[in-house]
Amino acid sequence: MKGYDVISVFNGAGVPGKENISSVYLGGVYQFESETNKATFDANPQKYAPKYGGYCSIAVSEGVLVEANPLSSLVQDGELHVFYKDADEDTQDEWKENPIALKKQAESQWVGLSNS
Repeated sequence: MKGYDVISVFNGAGVPGKENISSVYLGGVYQFESETNKATFDANPQKYAPKYGGYCSIAVSEGVLVEANPLSSLVQDGELHVFYKDADEDTQDEWKENPIALKKQAESQWVGLSNS
């Protein structure tokens, strides 16, 4: 999550976390802006951790791993999806065009990607 507080991102406001307030989950280090957010995450990390290991959901649907930008995110079916974003492109726009089919495709691709 590039240092962003995943709880704040999940709630729609990307706020940088603090290095001294952190947790490790599935090999990823998560930083939080407050002890309260850390406690929320620690109580249910699978709810708040981004889908697909924090890689871009669109890229995963295409069978590749691309670093995502935590400031391009959305919650779908209670799951946090993050997307590739730069000055010219935000792949979240593509996801919004067909989220159900793309999620199904990403779930299928993730099985192979996560095992490699």
